[in-house]
Amino acid sequence: MFNKNKIEYFFFRLFNKILRFIGLQKARKLAKFLGTFLYYFIPIRKKTVISNLKIAFPEKSLKEIKKIAKKNFQNIFITFVELMLIPFLKLDEIKSQVWFDNLDLISNKIKNGKGLIILTGHFGNWEILISSIVAYINANYHVLVKPQRNQYITEWLKRTRSIGNTNVIPVGVSVKEIIKALKSGEVVLIAGDQRGPIDGARFNFFNHQTALYTGTASIALKTNCNIILVACVRQPDYKYIIHVEELNFENLPDEIEKRPIELTQRYISFLEKYIRLNPEQYFWMHKIWKY
Repeated sequence: MFNKNKIEYFFFRLFNKILRFIGLQKARKLAKFLGTFLYYFIPIRKKTVISNLKIAFPEKSLKEIKKIAKKNFQNIFITFVELMLIPFLKLDEIKSQVWFDNLDLISNKIKNGKGLIILTGHFGNWEILISSIVAYINANYHVLVKPQRNQYITEWLKRTRSIGNTNVIPVGVSVKEIIKALKSGEVVLIAGDQRGPIDGARFNFFNHQTALYTGTASIALKTNCNIILVACVRQPDYKYIIHVEELNFENLPDEIEKRPIELTQRYISFLEKYIRLNPEQYFWMHKIWKY
């Protein structure tokens, strides 16, 4: 019987073997070529990318927008091939690919035992973050992951993301596990910029209102854990500078229900700061301002 998922998985694994054979640097160059090819000849979500960029950067010309859009396709493909290769790299190889501007901040927050949320977004290479921190700091980690449509690929990603003392938490059954981990003084990694529900809270993102989930901020307030914000910025040589900041919990609103909204706004403003500097590295391929 025809099984679409198994056939997809076969080609997924075949592509993975090809990438492993040619190595990380050549795989990145291949990804850049494939991203350019798709941009011009198989422009899936190209209209969405350009539309989002026009909204985010109204001051830029159409020529500038299209230039960023093409680079965006290239960067997404680079992230994809890195995701497929990172699990097979040695710790020293991973360390050679990243530089943290404040690694001590993460280390100190882990040591204080209050529990820590490391909050990032779909920017640069969010997938390399867990491997990078594990390579430097020994701790118990949990990473929140949205399952893929293809269950075979989901299982492969789960196995490859389980690096060191890392547990994968699927979206949907996550809240209790996250709270349990944080109360045990452990670390949870979350990419928190997914579009929220139509009736959810609104946030200022590039001077436009968009919906975001406030669950991460609510959990932090409930558990009294710390939140570290990180942005992984890809450099011209394909290596990464990982910017690290502590989320400020001071001067929150008196109304309890407004506190997670304010914290979420502070997070998305942090992310926007780095996106503005490197707009080609954000995941513009979903309708951020859908409603």
